[in-house]
Amino acid sequence: MSAIIRSMTVAAICYAILLALSWVSLGSDPRQATAAVAMAFKSGDLTDADILDTDTRIGAHQFNDCLILDQAIARSGTRAQMTVTPPNDLADRTTAVCQELKQSVTVGKHGRLNFYQNYIHGQTVLARGLLEYLPIRAIRTLYQLIIAALLLAGLALAMRQALRNGATVNVIFWICFFLAFARFFGFEYFSQSLGHGPADAVLLGYALWLEATSFGAQLRPVDFVVPAATFGALTAMFELLTGGLPLGIALTIAGVAMAERRDDRLRSSAALAFTAFVTAIATMVVIKVALTEILFDHGAVMSAGGQLFARLAGSAQFDDIPPPTVANIIIRVSRGLGEMMGGQPGLVVMILLLTIAFGAAGLVRLRRCDLRERAMLVAASNLVLVGWVALFNHHFYVHAWFMTRIFAWTIATGFALFAIAVAARQSNRPADQAPIPAE
Repeated sequence: MSAIIRSMTVAAICYAILLALSWVSLGSDPRQATAAVAMAFKSGDLTDADILDTDTRIGAHQFNDCLILDQAIARSGTRAQMTVTPPNDLADRTTAVCQELKQSVTVGKHGRLNFYQNYIHGQTVLARGLLEYLPIRAIRTLYQLIIAALLLAGLALAMRQALRNGATVNVIFWICFFLAFARFFGFEYFSQSLGHGPADAVLLGYALWLEATSFGAQLRPVDFVVPAATFGALTAMFELLTGGLPLGIALTIAGVAMAERRDDRLRSSAALAFTAFVTAIATMVVIKVALTEILFDHGAVMSAGGQLFARLAGSAQFDDIPPPTVANIIIRVSRGLGEMMGGQPGLVVMILLLTIAFGAAGLVRLRRCDLRERAMLVAASNLVLVGWVALFNHHFYVHAWFMTRIFAWTIATGFALFAIAVAARQSNRPADQAPIPAE
């Protein structure tokens, strides 16, 4: 079976599981979930503000949380329609979302019910199911604990491997990855988010699998297909254009470069994994479009496509967003960099420049040894982020306050390339197996 067919099959299975969970979750009592949301506003676990910069208690991105919660409690249309696309009763999905949700659950003021077709909305299905058992504060705590556990597991696994076999190339890479993401991915502001939390957990879970694979038995190139396809399907499931797609591609390319031990199979393994990831995402999108076309009118698909084009063309406008002048771009990007590290955008910029400079210096040295192709794949993975920003430049500008988090990847790979180059230079043994000698 070819990689493409396997990836399409994996994606179809994942979508079928999501639809089953969505159907079951719709059997819950929406009044209980509505009461949980109302209690969250009363206790301060939800607020009227859509955005809370550098808030570590309930998170910075309340906009998506309120959108997801409104979809989780709303009921409209047939059960089949709601299974595919959750409804909402928000009059305007660009501003004052949390205010509308509060009025909906506290005084019963509802807007016109409609269906938000743009995404697959796995977060909503997850929230709808969990609200039956947990208050919103507990759901957020659960997401935070899962992400913390994945970060700690990744670090512990790499450190244990370092004690056993020394500072090998893959040990250095994964320590740099998990440390950089723990510090610079803004988890203190986003891990509790009902929108970001599940997507971030999927990313870290796949990274942990790649790490374990890089320390375990050698796989065949085809063995990367199903895990990469599963990762692609889950990424599409929880994607809200918050950075999961470019980070997923970058992680697949560089992570497989670390997990594949044979130099003669590096490109083929990375290419198969990349193909599986992209094919799975494309399959999820095709299934979503097909189901939408079957269950809703033709205008639903056209409307979602039009909004995507508007983001690409830069014609999507928001009343409270200033025009993208140089000064405004600097202001908005600086705001996002501050979300990466405790409101210190200047320090993040300096660290980012430092890792780019010394990562490039490390790459130059590694091109002279047998680690050349691995290093090139790790470095090239950053071009995915550059391409994403260029393609979705308007979206990046509008949402820079959380989209800049993707450059935690640049920091991680910059540190890794520099550290690997230093380790390779200090040993006369094969570079991909050589530990750094003790001083």
